[in-house]
Amino acid sequence: MSRIQACIALLLIASSAVATARPKTCLVLGGGGARGAAHIGVIEVLEREHIPIDCVVGTSMGAIVGGLYAAGYDGTQIRDVLDHIDWKGMFSDDPSRPELPMRRKEDELRFLGGVELGLRDGRIAFPRGVVQGQKLQLLLRRLLLPVGTQANFDDLTIPFRAVATDIGAGQRVVFDSGDLAMAIRASMSVPAAFAPLRYQGRLLVDGGISDNVPVDVARAMGAQRLIVVDVSERLMPADQLNSPFTIASQMLTVMMKRQTDAQLATLGPDDVLLTPALGDLGSANFDRAPQAVERGVEAAQAKLAALRRDAVDAGDYARFTAHHHLPAFDPPLVAFLDVLKDRSRTAGYVEQRLSGVVGKPFDASKLDQRIGEAYGEGSYERIGYELTQRNGETGLTVLPVDKGWGPNFLRMGLRLSDNFNGANNYQLIAQANFTGLNDKGGESRNRVQLGQVTELYSEFLQPYGARGQFYVAPYLQYRANDFPINAGTAVSFAEYRHTRGVGALEFGYTPDTNWQLSGALEYGRDAARLHIGTPDFPNLSSAFGGVLTRAVYDDLDNAGFPTHGTRVDLSQEFLLTALGSSDSANITRLRWDTALSSGANTFLIGARADASTGSGRGVQIAAYSPLGGLTNLSGYTENQLFDSQTALVRGVYYRRLTDAQALFSVPVYLGGSLEAGGVWNNRHDIGRDLIGAGSVFLGVDTFLGPIFLGYGYAQGGHNALYLTFGSLLRSDP
Repeated sequence: MSRIQACIALLLIASSAVATARPKTCLVLGGGGARGAAHIGVIEVLEREHIPIDCVVGTSMGAIVGGLYAAGYDGTQIRDVLDHIDWKGMFSDDPSRPELPMRRKEDELRFLGGVELGLRDGRIAFPRGVVQGQKLQLLLRRLLLPVGTQANFDDLTIPFRAVATDIGAGQRVVFDSGDLAMAIRASMSVPAAFAPLRYQGRLLVDGGISDNVPVDVARAMGAQRLIVVDVSERLMPADQLNSPFTIASQMLTVMMKRQTDAQLATLGPDDVLLTPALGDLGSANFDRAPQAVERGVEAAQAKLAALRRDAVDAGDYARFTAHHHLPAFDPPLVAFLDVLKDRSRTAGYVEQRLSGVVGKPFDASKLDQRIGEAYGEGSYERIGYELTQRNGETGLTVLPVDKGWGPNFLRMGLRLSDNFNGANNYQLIAQANFTGLNDKGGESRNRVQLGQVTELYSEFLQPYGARGQFYVAPYLQYRANDFPINAGTAVSFAEYRHTRGVGALEFGYTPDTNWQLSGALEYGRDAARLHIGTPDFPNLSSAFGGVLTRAVYDDLDNAGFPTHGTRVDLSQEFLLTALGSSDSANITRLRWDTALSSGANTFLIGARADASTGSGRGVQIAAYSPLGGLTNLSGYTENQLFDSQTALVRGVYYRRLTDAQALFSVPVYLGGSLEAGGVWNNRHDIGRDLIGAGSVFLGVDTFLGPIFLGYGYAQGGHNALYLTFGSLLRSDP
């Protein structure tokens, strides 16, 4: 062979090698909320067809799926993650109600929804988003623990980029390094839904605002061929734009579409664009995410011929998968705990709650639970953590961030009742909490009630102990309410105005989130002034002083319409002359409710009882308690029966009529109750002449709390129609 022929042969071999070399292929996953689950279906087809990916770029939901894929998860594993996410819970920052601190549970019973506003610098302040993303952040941290130490995203099993938007500067932010979980969380900060995330000195929101399908980012990574998945929302037709919300949503979609169209216009003939046929599946329909996965599979199937150009043989793909897998994670021993103090006034409280993790093997689920308990206290925007190294040891660095609209909060609630026959009442409640008064979580709680009960209440609450499980709470209270004198019947022949002023020092112990044990020293004065009736009824006044003990167990899952769990509230008040009481007395109060469910059907069974012993008419007034109202001797109006000895047993049934699995379904219930109870003046008469009653009702659980429309009937011909804002559970006002 001549030298010329040899050169030609070498050129042909080189040319053939270049022609057969696989181009660098990048996967671009766009944002679209729940529609982004389609990305998982695309990845599953790529894996089945042995198509390796050299780089991944993602925005919003695309950043979540793409980040997991780049970290080493395969399509099946990502689908499994998706299937096990409680999306309904993910869109609520607080832990489930059984895991809330007992103080928060008491507030829930009192306010039932209500509205919480911030008080900052003398002005009303609002949250930056409906959801702060606390649970999403903890989920991402847990899923990405095996790659938590890799600060350079090029060092992942597949190089990765996440796109977010700096809302302060109006600029796109491309993350190629840093904290992977935080970068993905920032990319997912859908405006008005998920709150912006302050990270690396920027206030970040969803990347879709600036670049929903970041084709140019993939080009900058050296991609020669792109597989682009566009799951953007489609424009709604004009006849569906019939509300301010739909108009605002359409405006955002228009802006994003213009930018997306510009990116897609840069695609070349060798690139593959997949647009899954998602139809009416909206960005918030996470309950339909499995459908989106299948649409992703179908979209990839439809472009198989184009996708297979990047397929490799079994050997080459085995080499790809040998590198592309989730690294092993060996839970280390937690040697130290650093709780950063620069963004929270109560970092010491968080440190107390988490102190038990030091010296034990790292357990992500238990740590999430501990963080949830601290977060449930109510003054934090988020609490995050990361595993860090120091002097050859592994520990936890925790960052609590106070609510940006705090540190003081105003919460308001409203209860209404009307029997459609002239008897109605209301209860307006407002509570101002001043938090972060010291590093250990001291706070001042101040409450005003107007309506059926008038109340002024102020306390200072100070947690203490190794895990903040103890507390001390001095408080002052003034209460006033009217009550009838009816001698155990439905006919009232006088009405008194009862006023009580009390000062107390309470000590408490909360061994876990379901128990609260407390004791208080109290001193005050009771007075009963004749409001309606003949002068034959005297005015009464007496001092009281004594000891109040209380035990509360509460693991109900919901304060409005519970489906499982139990709440028991037992208190014993000892009024002692040695502590300044005009007369001696013992007052016992019991509240019990248990919820049991099967599917959409729930049974709520319970009882309440109030009993007193002692001498002196003044102290007996302190023991008076009411009955009446829907499911509380239905047929009588709210608090129509009133005496010093009361008892009630009841069984309530309700069935949910709307889909409990839907993410944003309004809970509507149809139910009824059977009850028996009564009021008595003497303890030895308890149980005599019980009154039977029952009701039927329609209930709706709204953001303002439960609303009931019902009818009740009680023995003796007593019946009432009800429109009630309140709860099936009763807590003393």
